[in-house]
Amino acid sequence: MQNEDQDKSVEGSLYFLHHCDGKPAIKMSEIHSEPNVRTGEFRDVPVTLKDARSLAECPALDREGFELGCFKTGVTDFYDDDQITGIYYPEIDAFLKSATGATSVHIFDHTIRVQDEGKRTGKQVRLPVATIHNDYTEWSGPKRVRDVMSEGEAERYLSHRFAMVNVWRSIGVSAERLPVVMADARTIRPDDFVVSDLVYQDRKGEIFQVRHSMGQEWFYFPDMQPDEVVLLKCFDNATDCPARYTAHGTFENPLAGPHVPPRESIEVRTMISFAPPA
Repeated sequence: MQNEDQDKSVEGSLYFLHHCDGKPAIKMSEIHSEPNVRTGEFRDVPVTLKDARSLAECPALDREGFELGCFKTGVTDFYDDDQITGIYYPEIDAFLKSATGATSVHIFDHTIRVQDEGKRTGKQVRLPVATIHNDYTEWSGPKRVRDVMSEGEAERYLSHRFAMVNVWRSIGVSAERLPVVMADARTIRPDDFVVSDLVYQDRKGEIFQVRHSMGQEWFYFPDMQPDEVVLLKCFDNATDCPARYTAHGTFENPLAGPHVPPRESIEVRTMISFAPPA
């Protein structure tokens, strides 16, 4: 835990949805390295980005909606899909069961994001997402379960408590130029979340984009180490949980000098179940 004089809280800006006539939509680019197209008006808003490492009590997934974890990985090349599915997915499965108490974990995809345009184009991976958002809504969370699971497995998840958790890791030298940023879920008002269509070539989903409001509190973990991961709660069907959704995105870190390399990261999307073992 950092001392007070090591606190790396910083003044920065986050990119929020400001206004849209009708339901906002994000058209997902077929070319992964190119930006998606969004409807609506967006604005950069000055905010204080607090150092989550300086908190007296570590953030928790079921309270703030995010937490820091740590595990070593045997992956030597995160651009090798065989290593991701053969090594990293099993590591994530074991880690989440230990960290959350989940009885089962279903990993359904992952995304690599690269800031450097040349490398991003060469690898055909996606940009980091600056717009503040949450990955699922009340409708799209359960729908995604049905989309990716067998009927029997989906019913087992949906009939008990389950959550959708992203596991985020820096895979480059440093993520300091564009750190992932998260809101304390208890400080986001329900009407800050704006239901938005997510439009693919073959399907349509929904996410929440986020408006800024007074009282929101924003955090990041500076100096992310190779063995550290950030857990983000993107959906929870437990309506009495303080953190059902976690607004998140990224920001340009003014503490990162020009010598800091561009960000590279991986996020693994999972569904975790607390149902009795089958």
